Amino acid sequence: MLCILLCRDDRSSMSAAIRLERSQFTDEMDTRFGFERMKDPGEKTGWLINMHPTEILDDDKRMVSAVDYYFIQEDGSRFKVPLPFKPYFYIATKKNCEREVISYLSKKFQGKVAKLEMLPKEDLDLPNHLVGLKRSYIKLSFNTVDDLMKVKREISPAVRKNREREKSNDTYTSMLSSALAGGSVLAVDEDGMSKKTSDQMDNIVDMREYDVPYHVRLSIDLKIHVAHWYNVRYRGSAYPPEIILRSDLVERPDPVVLAFDIETTKLPLKFPDAETDQIMMISYMIDGQLTNKCFPSTVCDTFSE
Repeated sequence: MLCILLCRDDRSSMSAAIRLERSQFTDEMDTRFGFERMKDPGEKTGWLINMHPTEILDDDKRMVSAVDYYFIQEDGSRFKVPLPFKPYFYIATKKNCEREVISYLSKKFQGKVAKLEMLPKEDLDLPNHLVGLKRSYIKLSFNTVDDLMKVKREISPAVRKNREREKSNDTYTSMLSSALAGGSVLAVDEDGMSKKTSDQMDNIVDMREYDVPYHVRLSIDLKIHVAHWYNVRYRGSAYPPEIILRSDLVERPDPVVLAFDIETTKLPLKFPDAETDQIMMISYMIDGQLTNKCFPSTVCDTFSE
């Protein structure tokens, strides 16, 4: 057992090292293109042109998920700033089982789940949701997207199994199957809802917002969108940067735009396959200047403008 735990720790530390190396490589490549991270405290105004999920080290030297925001300033200079944000998703439980499930998950996923909290949310599946009825959901927050994916992979099969059980079994058959399987007795509360206390995973009946891309999730929650001007205030690594919309600035800068297209051969009704299909032509355009390169023919030896 000790060997298994050590192997898991080794894999986890190796994964963190690989992710850190990938993040450092991305920083190096961005610096080559002029997008250097803000390191000194200060304030800049920039036009947001792109965003990309990344991971950074916090003050405790732990990997945390963040989004790199890429800006162009009025004078054409560039910079980027990482904004840490805890990824999350929601789960729903059987009625009046939320606290038991929170206690169970906090122990089962200790070290992976950063925070558990119960929140009322609108549920469009409720019959009377238009009158303002809300349902209690458990919000699971994580330090990294990697931790979120690991926990999601463990919870998803249980949710899928519980949904199928709810569709196929009524209350009587559920009690009967539990008794025949040697499970614990189902306790029925005053609302007539059953609660199974032996395995709290059986009480998780739904997952929400688990498939929203991380950078999209952050931008929706904090209302940070591309093609707008923002004031970026950086106060050091101990504090998250402040990205404030400048709605008074409407004139956009003139960025350098690169577009490309690759034409290949392929079988009928099939997508191109890199193993068998050949590249016929690559076209790219920079600031309105089109360049084509033909590959099959010996006539097109060089790029022609």
